[in-house]
Amino acid sequence: MKLGFLFGRHQPGSGRREQDEPHLGSPRRKSAATASADGVIAMPPPEEEPPLPAVNVHAQVRNMSPRQMADWAHEMYLAGVMTWAEFHAALPAELHPDYDRTVGALTGERAQPDKARDMVKDWEEKLAFVRRHNDWDHGHVRRAERIVTLLRRQENQLARIG
Repeated sequence: MKLGFLFGRHQPGSGRREQDEPHLGSPRRKSAATASADGVIAMPPPEEEPPLPAVNVHAQVRNMSPRQMADWAHEMYLAGVMTWAEFHAALPAELHPDYDRTVGALTGERAQPDKARDMVKDWEEKLAFVRRHNDWDHGHVRRAERIVTLLRRQENQLARIG
């Protein structure tokens, strides 16, 4: 009987804490770069950002509740626009069942997960806080910047439609 797996060293990335985004086996896109006969690689001209995919949540980002924000982030993740880490960062803390006993006890405010607010403004404030307290290349800063960018794109897209 082989028992090497019991006594072997732990493989990095196999622990629960080190797990990243779940992998669904989606195919990877091929690069659009082309190589000429002399070996020079020509990149295609930069394109305008494509519009966000049509999501099932049509709430205005300037008047969105934390529950609607969570639904919006979930739809963005399922559409492939957000990464797993960005999705988790975008989930409002007010949806946690212990919010009133933890954060709410410190701030003196109870959770209001159904109260609409300006999510773009809230995330711009979070981004300013993260920039103040982290290095410019830290993952938290990049995630917050990405979420603010997606919220602004959603706002612009809905403004063009409406």
